[in-house]
Amino acid sequence: MSFTGPLLGGRWRLGPRLGQGAQAETYLARDEQAGKGEPGEVVVKRLVLRGGWKTFDLFEREARVLAQLRHPGVPRQLGHFEEPPGTFNLVMQRMPGENLREVAKRRRLSEVELRDVLIRTLEILDYLHGRAPPVVHRDIKPTNLVRAPDGRISLVDFGGVLDAARERGGSTIVGTFGYMAPEQLHGQATAATDLYALGATVVALAGGVEPEEVPRKGLRMDLARHLPAMDAGLRAVLEQMTAPDPDQRPQRARDVMKLLASAPAPAPVKALATVTPARPPAPVRRMFGGVPEPVGTLLRLTMLAFAIGGWVGMTAARFAVLAVAWMISPVSFGLRGAIRDGATEVAAMLEEGREGFSDLARRSVARRKRAALPPGRR
Repeated sequence: MSFTGPLLGGRWRLGPRLGQGAQAETYLARDEQAGKGEPGEVVVKRLVLRGGWKTFDLFEREARVLAQLRHPGVPRQLGHFEEPPGTFNLVMQRMPGENLREVAKRRRLSEVELRDVLIRTLEILDYLHGRAPPVVHRDIKPTNLVRAPDGRISLVDFGGVLDAARERGGSTIVGTFGYMAPEQLHGQATAATDLYALGATVVALAGGVEPEEVPRKGLRMDLARHLPAMDAGLRAVLEQMTAPDPDQRPQRARDVMKLLASAPAPAPVKALATVTPARPPAPVRRMFGGVPEPVGTLLRLTMLAFAIGGWVGMTAARFAVLAVAWMISPVSFGLRGAIRDGATEVAAMLEEGREGFSDLARRSVARRKRAALPPGRR
């Protein structure tokens, strides 16, 4: 692959163009400063400002939001600068694999794969929507979901991202026709808006046609007619996700996960043995379900104390790492950038650990009925 373009930011050598939108172009680039064992290829999104403040605002918002996100299913922002004057560059981590549109061109995905894609994407949305304020992607579709060879899913292209719970009516419409929830036509978006788009994406992948070509009953997709052979449980979940009225949809990714947990998964086929299916998140299980009281309560309290201590320790370590890096970087001359990058990476790892302890704390106090668990998981 040829990387013969200009050197941007003194580090990233521009290569072939990957795509072109109405406002920006996306390129593959090579990191000239990548160390041994580090990925050498990145993605660069370039915007040439030719008027239109809203376009620039969306570009800057994408850069700002990506700089704050730390999730293995979301590309990390590596750089954001203007070069040459009037051209704005956003350098991002290149996510492994190919988008689901390309996968679907070769073959139809099975129900096992569709369920796997759905669960993995819901885990990403649970992270995004759980932030304060919630991060709403607003443009989920097959081309923006990338699947790695091991089955991992990444959500890319945050060009329409909204980092607030709701925009006021009259704002710019963002999204892709067919995958857009009805409320997006009024410039509004919530977490339920992303769930509609994800449901429409799975419907498109399952039926091999765009969502606007799916038979309708009024404004609602007629999935019983369109996907009669699909497992009834999975189809019912998709029907709820694509309800035209946002108040009739699941409001959180975890709500959809619970619905999926109650709908038994179809048996896997041998052709998919190389892909490790994603499991529903841990909160579906109840800890120490078979231990009699009061022993179960004592164990839960012990686990809660451990989780709180771990969370506090991770928080303290994170702030300590950032503080030390900030204090020593001004006197480190040429190593300033490397020290801050390394500190940011360590801080991100500690943040993931902190989230793990938070999840452990939630699980330790969760009390779920055994009847709520899916068959085979009681």
